[in-house]
Parts: sequence; C-alpha cells; structure tokens
Amino acid sequence: MVMLGNFIFSQYRLRNAFSQAREQLMLIASSGVLLIDVEALLSVPLVQSGEGSPEYQQISRQLEKIKQSNSSIKYVYIMTPSDEPGFMQYVVDADPVPEIITAHCPTSLPGDKYDARNLPAVMSAFDGPSADKNINHDVWGVFISGYAPIRDNEGKPVAILGVDFDGIFIQDMQKKARKSGIAALLTGFLFLVSFLPLKSWRLLAGLKS
Repeated sequence: MVMLGNFIFSQYRLRNAFSQAREQLMLIASSGVLLIDVEALLSVPLVQSGEGSPEYQQISRQLEKIKQSNSSIKYVYIMTPSDEPGFMQYVVDADPVPEIITAHCPTSLPGDKYDARNLPAVMSAFDGPSADKNINHDVWGVFISGYAPIRDNEGKPVAILGVDFDGIFIQDMQKKARKSGIAALLTGFLFLVSFLPLKSWRLLAGLKS
C-alpha cells in the first residue's frame, strides 16, 4: 500500500509539474510578444544574410531580454509560416545555431525551415497561446515549448514567438515515476509470493486437525 501510494503521488507530481511548465511557458510567450516591434520584425529579410540586418539585431536584443527574464528559458525565437505546408521558417532566433554543431546540423537563421508537422501546438499558436503536450526531441535537445501569436497593427497573426524549457528535468521525473511503478508492482508480487505459501500451510494444518 505504501509503495502504491508513493507511485500515485509521483504520478500526480509529474502531471502537476508538466501542467505548471506549460502554463508558465504560455505566460512567458504571451508577455514576451508585447516587447516585439512588429514593424521591425516584418522588415527582417528571410534569407540567412538577414542576420546582419538592423531589424534582425533589434528583434534579437528584444528576445534576449525575454530569455534573461527567466533562468529556465533555454531558447527563444520567432517563426512564420513557410510556403511548404507543415513547415515554419525562422525569422529571428536569439541562439541561431545549436550548441553542438555538426556538418549536417541545421541552423535557425532567417528563412531556415523547421518541420512542425508533428507539433500541433505550433500551428494552433496563431489562434492563441499554446504549449506542447509532450516533451519534444530534436537536434537542439529535449524541450517543452510554449508559443504565442504576434499580431500586426490590424490584429492579424503574422508570426509566433516560441519559448523552450529544458525538458531533462521532467524527463528525469518520468523515469523516476516509472521506476516507482515497477518497484510497487514488484513489491506487491513478492508479498503475494511470500504470503500465499503461508496461507496454504495454515489451511493444510487446519484440514489435518
């Protein structure tokens, strides 16, 4: 019973931590949007050399402020739809290349595409704040991400702001929860194995008497 209780409690903590992370990500993304100069954003050239434009540098500084506001933030960036369904393209990224660079590793410079076909929260972010319901794995690492729409002066969503938390912490919690579950099942099984022979012996002794 104690082991089962610990397992249930660990599952509750896991769900609660994940839910809180999602809420915090959406809040940070929604607040961060208010710092973005939309006119400057729309003027960033969507080519890799656009990284050197004054507009890119201006938006990049604004993203850095968002990143510095919360130590849990790993990456913060802005994306807009590309001409390929299901793919987004970067406009500005505060960290334009992964920490571990390989010859085949993609960048996140202006115009670079990102496959969002398996990330429904990315596409729904144009309608309002959203966050991933699962931990995501890509070349940049393990993350939980939140998003918020960036709207132009007419209120039309033109891009989304994305914020990434490092997902290693929650991933570790998931592993511990699984171990607790296995331990609870194993303990219960061992208890039954040790209890049943004793019960059988007592029953046999009763029949003999």
